Amino acid sequence: MRIWYNYHDKNIINKIDKSLSIKEQAIQAHFLRNKYRTQARKLMRDRKLAKHLDINNYNLPFEYYENKYLKQGYRNNSLYEKILDASTRSNKTVNKIFGIL
Repeated sequence: MRIWYNYHDKNIINKIDKSLSIKEQAIQAHFLRNKYRTQARKLMRDRKLAKHLDINNYNLPFEYYENKYLKQGYRNNSLYEKILDASTRSNKTVNKIFGIL
């Protein structure tokens, strides 16, 4: 399942509409990432782990990331480029646990 998720996660950049503003692209990428995370959890065989992830590692709203990166000093286009970039990166620690490099 992790391989499926990583494949979709890395391809988010190819799914977004490049004709949109950078903010709209970031919103679209964020939406797709949350969608793929939710789908991956629904497809997991280990239902206990899926439930644990839903409770303890739930999908955060777009505004959370806007505020997070604003506090880090990102502004204007660089803020949304950061969100866009983060939306296409999977968790390296989780990948390592599953033996995915």
